Amino acid sequence: MKNRWKTVCLAGVALVLAWLLSGCSAPSSAEELFTLPQLPIEYTGLSRQISDLIDAGYEYASPTSGRNIQSVQMVDLDGDGDEEAVTFFRRSSDEKPLKIFIFSAHNDTYELLCTISSSGTAVDSVYYSDLTGDNRLELVVGWRISPDVQTVTAYTIGREPSVLMQSSYVRYSIEELDGDGIPSLLIFRSDDEGNSVAEFYSWRDDVMGVSFSANLSSTMAELARGSVVSGRLMDGMAALFVTGVTDENMMIADILTYRSGQGLINVALDQQTGSSSMVFPYMLLRPQDIDGDGVTEVPCPETQRDNQVTGIVDWLSYDGDGLAKRVMTTYHNPAGGWYFVLPEGWPGHVEVFNSDSGTNELQTTLVVNGHEAAIIYTLTGENRENRAMRGNREVIKRQTGTTYAGEVLPAGKSFGLTEAVLHQNFKLITNQWAIG
Repeated sequence: MKNRWKTVCLAGVALVLAWLLSGCSAPSSAEELFTLPQLPIEYTGLSRQISDLIDAGYEYASPTSGRNIQSVQMVDLDGDGDEEAVTFFRRSSDEKPLKIFIFSAHNDTYELLCTISSSGTAVDSVYYSDLTGDNRLELVVGWRISPDVQTVTAYTIGREPSVLMQSSYVRYSIEELDGDGIPSLLIFRSDDEGNSVAEFYSWRDDVMGVSFSANLSSTMAELARGSVVSGRLMDGMAALFVTGVTDENMMIADILTYRSGQGLINVALDQQTGSSSMVFPYMLLRPQDIDGDGVTEVPCPETQRDNQVTGIVDWLSYDGDGLAKRVMTTYHNPAGGWYFVLPEGWPGHVEVFNSDSGTNELQTTLVVNGHEAAIIYTLTGENRENRAMRGNREVIKRQTGTTYAGEVLPAGKSFGLTEAVLHQNFKLITNQWAIG
């Protein structure tokens, strides 16, 4: 029974792979619907080799994080126009149980090009990048050795893979910061003295090594709870926004960029304290380009006297000297999945009150200078469309299973709020990618 299920699963994977790679549209007839797509001959060979690995006791071991989490990844590593198959497996009985088998196309089939082995429990992440400037992609792999130990290794791929670099890490990022057109690898880890550092690995004189380093304000435990976001400063400089989250639920932000003649610098550091001056309450928000102008902003949530966040957030952009400028203020409602951009003149004068106004209905009231200006409703349930049209409510946006409605009150109009502005300033919260 086990072999039968394995055969069925492999056949299903092969059919899906053939369908995706063919670029075909949906079948147009019942006959086509029940006709199996023809698998290209080279992928038949790849499927057979994967089947042989499973027969030999291997099991899939997909990367557990990052953007590339498939068990079989098709990537043109050598730039010849043909994709290599990068596959991830584990066999617990081996001395080094984790395996990356790389297959290359050859004579209408796939042949094993090389094998990369590692001890440990999982592949944490994998990225592909031309780190040497030779138009070939290197393989960057984060290996999870134990619950407390991770190593990142960069490999050049060939018949005999070679190691370009290896380091312990908590997070890592691949960035083009120094303007030479070749991506560099940034490693975030604790040094031998226990200090938190960012190390800038780059390709120089046919060797990949640490060219620059910069101190960080967060501990590695704090960074593990935070994020690393690639973005830009107000002056157009590429930068990394590195945030850690403390046990007290505060966010510490470091901003790393490259400055000619100085190398990697942290513009967030206070010259007197040596730590970041950007310490804000944490609200599950990451730095992001909130207004779509190409510049990355850092969230600075407002707090009440008891240090509880109100949901009102100032978004700050920075220049290469670490000087900040507020670009907008929002009210963020994570429970409802939305945020609202406060009109000019409202920041500093707004209070927000949330209440359950009925079954499957969350009501958020925006109060300006003590006057109720607008109400936003988050509606779920089968009759949400009818409830969205009650009284003076208007539908603002629809999501699967949720309808958002709004109502501009008389006081809101006196503060410059119109139905058009309500629609325009209402946004849905989207997930932002973090690196590493």
